[in-house]
Amino acid sequence: MGIAGSLEDLARALRGTLPEARNLSRLQEIAKLLERFPPGRERDGLLAVAYLRLFQVVKRQEYLFRGYSYARTARVEEVRALAERLWEER
Repeated sequence: MGIAGSLEDLARALRGTLPEARNLSRLQEIAKLLERFPPGRERDGLLAVAYLRLFQVVKRQEYLFRGYSYARTARVEEVRALAERLWEER
């Protein structure tokens, strides 16, 4: 896969990775790489999106809980709205 390690690179990779089964390992890799960065609004927002997309693919509650939590701490309205919608739909 070869995803580079800056937040900008990971944000680009995440934007280009849809929540589809064929992208499961790529989404997992992105989340793993993002976890290495110190907490912050941008990192937490990206982690929220990564985990919420993972939840959309495999429906594991752990991913929803993590994504929802990161969405709350990031305070990015679009990400929080996605988390709220997925939480209600579960």
